[in-house]
Formats: sequence, structure tokens, C-alpha cells
Amino acid sequence: MRGYGVRQGVLRALVVFLLMLACWLVVRRDSPGWEAASGRPRRSLGAIYPRVSANGEAIVLSYQGAIWRVERNGGVMRRLSREAGFDVVPAWSPDQKVVAYQNSTTGELRWLDADRGKVLPIPRQVLVGGKLYFHPEANRLLGNFRLSQGRDQDYLLAWLDLQSGALQSILEPPRNVPVYCLSPDGRQIGFITTQDVSGEQSGHNGPQADVWMVPSTGGEPRKLTQFRSRIFEVWWGADELFFSSDFGGAHNDLWAMPIESPARARRLTSGQADEDSPSLSADGRWLVYTDNRESATAVMVRDLNSGEEQAVTVSGFDYGQPTGGLRISIHDKATGQPLTARLSVQQIEGKYFAPPGALYRIHGQLEHFYASQQAELDVPAGTYRLQAFHGLEYRTFRQEFEVEANRQTKVEVSLRRWTEPTARSWYSGESHIHANYGYGHWYNTPETMRLQLEGEGLNVANFMVANSDTDGVFDREFFRGGPDPLSGAQHILYWNEEFRATLWGHMTLLDLKYLVEPVFTGFKDTTNPWDSPTNADIADQTHLQGGHVNYTHPANNLQDPFLSAYSAKALPVDVALSKIDTLDINWGQATINLWYRLLNCGFRLPASAGTDCFLNRIRSRLPGSDRVYVKIDGSFSYRDWIENLRAGRSFVTNGPMLEFSAGGQTLGQTIQRTRPAEVTIKASVDSQFPLERAEVVYNGQVVAPATLSTDQLRATLEVPVRLERSGWLSFRAYDRDQHQAHTSPIYVEIAGAPTVSEADALYFLSWIDRLEAKLNERGRVPSPALKSRIERQLNAARDVYRKIASPKG
Repeated sequence: MRGYGVRQGVLRALVVFLLMLACWLVVRRDSPGWEAASGRPRRSLGAIYPRVSANGEAIVLSYQGAIWRVERNGGVMRRLSREAGFDVVPAWSPDQKVVAYQNSTTGELRWLDADRGKVLPIPRQVLVGGKLYFHPEANRLLGNFRLSQGRDQDYLLAWLDLQSGALQSILEPPRNVPVYCLSPDGRQIGFITTQDVSGEQSGHNGPQADVWMVPSTGGEPRKLTQFRSRIFEVWWGADELFFSSDFGGAHNDLWAMPIESPARARRLTSGQADEDSPSLSADGRWLVYTDNRESATAVMVRDLNSGEEQAVTVSGFDYGQPTGGLRISIHDKATGQPLTARLSVQQIEGKYFAPPGALYRIHGQLEHFYASQQAELDVPAGTYRLQAFHGLEYRTFRQEFEVEANRQTKVEVSLRRWTEPTARSWYSGESHIHANYGYGHWYNTPETMRLQLEGEGLNVANFMVANSDTDGVFDREFFRGGPDPLSGAQHILYWNEEFRATLWGHMTLLDLKYLVEPVFTGFKDTTNPWDSPTNADIADQTHLQGGHVNYTHPANNLQDPFLSAYSAKALPVDVALSKIDTLDINWGQATINLWYRLLNCGFRLPASAGTDCFLNRIRSRLPGSDRVYVKIDGSFSYRDWIENLRAGRSFVTNGPMLEFSAGGQTLGQTIQRTRPAEVTIKASVDSQFPLERAEVVYNGQVVAPATLSTDQLRATLEVPVRLERSGWLSFRAYDRDQHQAHTSPIYVEIAGAPTVSEADALYFLSWIDRLEAKLNERGRVPSPALKSRIERQLNAARDVYRKIASPKG
């Protein structure tokens, strides 16, 4: 019994202790940054563009669109800017009293007191693009500036006089320089140029970067050296240039180049992810940069005297005002089941907020992050607007609410469907997503990609293994030859390949069991500078393993689709040779027109969609913002999705939902009649936004408009259409907010006659002549035998179009 009493006393004491601890935690909850301080200190927050002060003691940076300050050794991070807009590229004044930066939402130059965060007046309103550097005398600011938003103006590298507001251009002729730096004494400017040429895709003419020096007062630039790969960001130390480059791999590392001996450039960092944004203290000791190995960026500090390196750990956030907690829960309104969603949290007339470490991104002007089931964050007390999204099939959730100081606010996000395509056996996907690609901020993994895939309600996401401008191939490490193990029953992640050719065009290769080599062609001064193998050869390799070949971003020049730098120049050849399974048609009217011409020639080319989005970049498109819906009879699987996509049972949309049949046939099937005849067309479209029009197209011409409902959210038709000749039928819809949708064709055979269009066939014969002239101009075929092989492919395609143009000849 005595032991029992002792135990009771211990339990009472423990209860008292826990109550006291809880009370202490409530008190602690009042202090800024409590959330981070109460948990483990954070290193990978997602801060970008760090700049170390001249004395090396403090760092300013951009974090979630605000300018912040933190000590070099870490601790509480203090917010400096709070006005609306996304603030980036901060720069210290020499006396460390002022921080200049760019509001990238408006493009305006701004600056503030580096200690209190008070906004300071500027001598003249200018727009800025790129990084900023104060002159050591603090009387001038270096940047790419322009005076207005007018389209006839470009950003020009110039000095801004901080007294008069006058701009003085540095280079002759005046021009924009994306990558540049200022020497510590302010007498020289270093800048970088590439080998890229107008009208050609980047990397076409080689990956090398030329390093130049020019007096800061202007004059003739002097070429210091040519580095062997791209240089993205650069900082001028005492006698070295510190820069980031992807030389030797797919990811960015930091390098140091002695100015007197540039050939002795050495790599300072290495790893699977990116190191970027170097800056250096005035004494040359403290090197500060970002590292995204943990998905979100960490700010790193290296002591160049000792070689020791550590991350800046943040123990809390000081917003300069009281904060409160915000807890957001997310569920489906109809089922009550938890959901993953894209969330946007903005203080009214102020900044956006996301949990620490979230891979925040911007779509349009809306900053957002993804959250599974719930999200928790601390924010300044005030009025907020929350928007929540879950792809195309759900309505946007919007709510305004108050966050009170020192209290937790709970918000329930109840997302409501307006359509349910899977209930009708339609499954969404897209063919062109880059998880990690050059010049991004974040490093994505299957975990972060699944979060985004689920947040956009995509059933199938095809991620691309691909190069950019050099030999480096991104995301090869994620290729599995099948769906990623993190895939779920309704959400499939599949790393495939984008084959990128600087002459022929780009193809996305789907359902791959192994990567097709080479991954690219036609990049000068790389491991494969040749225009061989052709896209037709790559398509053959893909089909040998049962893969699917799709052309992506075919055209964007409405007047002349051939001239686009990234246009699908070999598309007419490869379609004629039966190498292509589908075409991404979500690239505007230039692409639609090209597709119609191919269909008019009798080719059966189903529609697909790919956004070509870059999800390691803060500004990019959303995955699945354009998507293809594929009809599957029976259970859903990746293989069934691919097979039905290839069969043409698809429609492409960024909003409206379509159904279409003709003559008893559905998408991808063929109407066969022995003579011209009438068939019944049935079509419908549903939209969550008012429709402008919906119509049936026959061989490229509108033959039957649909009738809009009173609320204009639905359109239907059931009408007879007379089919006079072979060809194709399709259904398309447009709403007033520039959303649109288009089905794959239903094909038409009248009396067994082929589909022919002399004008379109002649158009493609001329196209092939231009392609061959471009091939000869480039001179990038390494042997007569290979040149002869390519010519045979071109001539075989010509024969196909000649027969179409003269079917009786």
C-alpha cells in the first residue's frame, strides 16, 4: 500500500509538471517564430538569392516573396519587406544600412532600411530585371533597368545615379546582360554571354560561356576566357570569379576562376542537387550560397580560410508584429474524404505565406504550395484570403478570415466537384512534365512530385528525363522502366524521356522500359553534335520496346509554323512514315492548323497534351493545366491508358469536358459508308465557366454548331450531317475565359476512297524541301552513309505526299 501511495504522489507531481509546462508553452506561443523555435531548427526553408553583408555578419535573402535578414550564424530570421508582391534579388549598400531589391510582380526597383525594414524613397521609378550591385561609393546602383512597361523597351545594363535618378548605359550598343557582377573596387564589370543565336533553340550552337570584362564607366569589353559550359550566376571576389555552372553534369555546382589564370578554374561543390547564388564578404572569407539537396533550398556558409561549411539554421521568424497560428484542413465536400490541394494564403493587400520548407511556386501572380489533408503555419495577425484548388474537376474554394494574435485559427477547405470524368471512364494525364530542369530553385523527388500530381487531380503524370543545353541529362536517376513505386491506384508517376533534337524537333517517349539513346541530337560541341540519328530512328527504337511516340510543342508561329525555334520540323516526315502515335495539340492555333493539315492528308493522328512545365522553378505552368482525358473500358492502369491514347479515345482540355459520337462510332473509330450519306452527330460539353461556342468540325470546317444552355454552362447537339467524302470529324469548345477543349477525330471512309487534300500535301512537300535545305546548311551529318540514309527518309516521305497530291497519278 505504501508503494501505491508513492506512485500516486509521483503521478500527481507529474501531472502538475505537465500542466505547468503546458502553461509555459501557451506563453511561449505568443513570441514571434514560436513554431520553428519549439521544434527542431530548420535549415531547408526555401530561401533564395542570399547576399552576405560586407562585414560577413548578416545575410539578406528572399523567402516566400519577402526580403528577410538573418545572422550568418543563424537564429531568428527577421522580415524586412511586407508590401504586396514577390520581392527578390536583395543587395546591401556598402555601409549595410540599405537593402535594394526588385518587386518581381511589378518589376519595380525598391529599397528599405536594412535594420528596421522601413521603405525608403527612391530617386526615380525604374523597372529592374536581374541582380543589383551598389557601387563602393554608394552613389550608383548597377542593374538591368528600363523606364516603363512599354513593349518597345528592353532592359539595358546601366548605372542608376542615386541622387539624380539618371541612367547611364554601359555597353555599346546598349543591351541587356542577364549574368554580370561588379568588382570589389567598382572599376570593372564582369559579364557572361552564350553561343545562342536568334531563331535557334538554346544550346544549338554550343554550351560554352564567354567571360568578359568591361570598365564600369563603359568602353570596349575584353574577353577573359571561354568556359566550357553555361554560367548562371557570378560574383567577383578579390582575385577570382565565383560562379555556378552545370559543367560536367546535370546540376549546378559552384566554381572559382582565378582572373589572372582563368584556365585554372576549379569546382568548389559537387552533388546530386544544385548549388547556386554565390556572394562573398568584403574580406573574401565568407562564401554564402544556396543548396537544394533537401528539396527546398538551404543557405550555406563556407569559411574559405578553413574550408569549414555549415547551413544557416533558423530557430524562429520575427514578422515585426504579433502572430497567430493557422491550421487548414482539406476534404471533399461530397464524400468527406481528405484531399491533397494547391493552397494560396495571402494577407489582404500583403504577402503570401506557406509552411517552412514548402516548395512554393507562382502561377500567374498567385503564389501557392501543395498540402496533403492539412497545413499548419504561423502568420502575422490580420485579414487573409485563402484559395484552394484541386485540378480542373473541382471548383475553386475561396474564403476570407481573421487571424488573431496568439490564437490558432482553423479553416476547413471543403472542395466541391463540378464534374466527375472517372465515373464515365475518362482518366486524365499529360505527357510532358519536368521535375528537375536547368535554372530552377527546388530539387524534386518522387515524394514532392506525387504531392503535386495528387494536388492537381491527375491520374497519369509522365515526367521527362531530358537534357537542356548541354550534355547533362536531368532526372536519369528516377527512371525505373515502369511506374514509380510511389504511384497509387489512381495516380501514376512514370519517368519517361523527352528526346530533344535541335533540328528535327522534340518528342516525348512514353511507356519506356529503358531509355532511348542518345537522349538528344544536334547540340554543337557536346557528346552528340550530329543531326543523326533522326527522330524517325528514335521512334523505331521506342516502338521496338513497345513504347509510345508523341510530338510535343509542335508550333507557335501562326504565320509560318516551320520558323519556330522549337518547332517540330520533322513532324510531317515522321507522320508520313508512320512513326508517330500522337500529337500534343495544346499549343495554340498554329499547332491546331498544322494538325488539321495532317489529318486532311489522311493520317490518323490522335490528340494528346503536354504542358512542358518545370516544377523546380518558382515561376512555371502547373502540371496538368492542359491535359488529355482517355476513355478506358474496364479497370484503370498505365498500360490501358497508353493503349487507349494510341487508339485515339481522347480529348484535350484546360477546362471544358466533352462527349462526342458520330454515325454510331466514337473517338478513334471509323465511319464506313459505300456512298455519301447522312449520319447522326451527338455531342455535349459541360463547363464551369460560361461557354462562348461549341462546334463540330468536318475536314477542318465547322459543319454543326451546338446549342448553348440558358446559363451557358452546357452545350449539346444531335443533328444529321451529310458526309460527302472521306476525312475526319471532331468536336471542339471554347469558353469566355480562354479555356478550350478538342476531341481526337472520328474518321470517315466513303466508298473506300482515301482522304486527300492536294493543297495540304503540296504544303508539306514544300516543308520537306525547307527541312532538307536547313539540314544541308547546318552540315551536322558525320558521314555520307548517314546523309544518304536521311535523304532516303525525306524522299520516302515526299513519295507519300506526292501520292496524296496526285492520287490518280
